[in-house]
Amino acid sequence: MSEPEHEQSTQVNPSSGFARSPEAADVSNAAGERLAAILQAAEVKIAELTNAAEESRREADEYARDLRMAVEAYAKKHRQDAEERARRLTDEADARAKSVLEAAQEGARRIEEEARRQEERQRAETRRLEQRRRRALNGLGELMAALEKLLEEPHHPAPTLDEALADPRRLGRD
Repeated sequence: MSEPEHEQSTQVNPSSGFARSPEAADVSNAAGERLAAILQAAEVKIAELTNAAEESRREADEYARDLRMAVEAYAKKHRQDAEERARRLTDEADARAKSVLEAAQEGARRIEEEARRQEERQRAETRRLEQRRRRALNGLGELMAALEKLLEEPHHPAPTLDEALADPRRLGRD
């Protein structure tokens, strides 16, 4: 090969400063294309994996959101059920308390009425006893007056009991 051909066939790599042959340049170009293809495939794979990771993350977020919503719905339903049970129990307790209160009030009313009737009976009995006491006191007063008259009168023979009781004057009765 002539020198110009040799110079033409040999090229100098500006970055390394070494000369390359055309075959080496072809091999280098093929290797560069393969390297570019590998890099491109790696970039595609990275993009696929990134997309898959993002999709997985999105699915996990959706699942977490759905699960959170389900838990919240369950908690809300459970709370509503508990509140309803509490309302029912409170209503039942109120009804029972009202019933007990009404029964107690009715019992108290009956006791008060019986106490009033008993008090009225005792007052009536007290009035009767007071009237009997007055009559007894009046009778004793009359008997005392009759005895005093008898004692003041000159002594006459003592009348018999029947005579004394038959004579209204002696008893102080008119």
